[in-house]
Amino acid sequence: MNRTTYALIGSGPAAFYAACAIRKRDPEGKLAMISAEGQFPYYRPLISYYLAGLVPLEKLFFKETDFYHQNDIELISGTVLEVNSREKNLAYKPTDDTIEDRNIQYLHFEKLLIASGGVPTMPDIQGIKTPGVFSLRTIGDAKRIASRAKNSRKALLMGGGLVSLKAAYALHRLGLETTLVVTSSGVLSQMLDKKGAEIMAAYLREKGLKLILQNDVIEIHGNGNGKGVTGVTLADGQELESDLVVVGKGVRPSTPFLDKSDIKRDIGGVVTDVQLQTNRPGIYAAGDVALCPDLLLAIPANNALWPNATAQGRIAGANMSGDQFSYQGSMRMNATEFFGLPVIAVGLGRVPGGADRHQEVRRASLSPDAIGYTPGTDNLLEIYEMEDPLQSKKEPHYLRLVFQKNRLLGYVAIGEYRKAGMLTNLIMGQSPLAPSHKERLINGDLAFPFSV
Repeated sequence: MNRTTYALIGSGPAAFYAACAIRKRDPEGKLAMISAEGQFPYYRPLISYYLAGLVPLEKLFFKETDFYHQNDIELISGTVLEVNSREKNLAYKPTDDTIEDRNIQYLHFEKLLIASGGVPTMPDIQGIKTPGVFSLRTIGDAKRIASRAKNSRKALLMGGGLVSLKAAYALHRLGLETTLVVTSSGVLSQMLDKKGAEIMAAYLREKGLKLILQNDVIEIHGNGNGKGVTGVTLADGQELESDLVVVGKGVRPSTPFLDKSDIKRDIGGVVTDVQLQTNRPGIYAAGDVALCPDLLLAIPANNALWPNATAQGRIAGANMSGDQFSYQGSMRMNATEFFGLPVIAVGLGRVPGGADRHQEVRRASLSPDAIGYTPGTDNLLEIYEMEDPLQSKKEPHYLRLVFQKNRLLGYVAIGEYRKAGMLTNLIMGQSPLAPSHKERLINGDLAFPFSV
């Protein structure tokens, strides 16, 4: 059995920054990073830009290979099968080993970080395994999609979230006729409010994407001559032609290797304490697989975002190598752009449970699921929405602010907005605003172009 001081399951941002934090404190301890992809850490959010031909492959990686050699970080290409927390060892199968139940390797560790990230959710529908059906999560996925796209005219995306929209942008740029089939009534439903989603849908259609809302794919068709996907059937009976299908139906924590362990899990991932340690001493979790405090909801949550993974990785790595840092928590936060249009959503910009929209101010109670808030009058939210009344720019402009009394809980901004950092800091600080400051934000500084 091989031995290591530190074992890191995963090769994403949490594992990378944990490794850097460990090396800062312990230059000598043996360190092994186990990657199911067999890749050194890379920028996963850039995969769609790589697919679109906008970013070369070498620019995806955090560091060149020499960095890992110089810092004595071993990369093991393998899939972890099981973790024995009591004996402090794990079993893995080398990625390039195609022989079932042979060459399983074992690794004994002193400290372990579970940073295995997430895996795409694939719907259980007929034809889901037809050649030409993909998810977009890894470099390998992007390469396979790009290869298929070379001989394709039409692409279909299942889902209206970030992954689907980014893949749609890439395929549209490659010249394919691109259609998104979205189950909900709007795109980016986990990120945007109703009005924001309407603005984004109109913008995407204007740029040439086809959107079919409140519908779903129930069957994928293909043929037996090696061509693979030929089309789909929708829930309302429509049949659409397509040469390739990309599934963007969400991501779930990758934890099947913990099924036989006594490491505590809950819906959404691995349970951690304030130091990101699990219920088993010496075993930590970070990134898209970890349940950590939500700063606004005051409950454990999996806010699977790149900045959260890097922060958690740093803290977990430091604690694994002797420190005692605490992780204060995270909140929902996304910033991206489509066809040059920036979109930002932070905190409770999209109110849990939702409520009907009024022209200027909406007051609504938080969902009962938001356990961090006490029911009653203090539960009341004030929601302010504004579009650019002068239409002074070609691109859409929209701002939505969500308050509870004098605390800013969240915002959504579509279009160029230079004060996003200030609003984000107000939310994270959670200090009540002076009434005059709140009035400035609502009355004076909601006026475009958002000068504060």
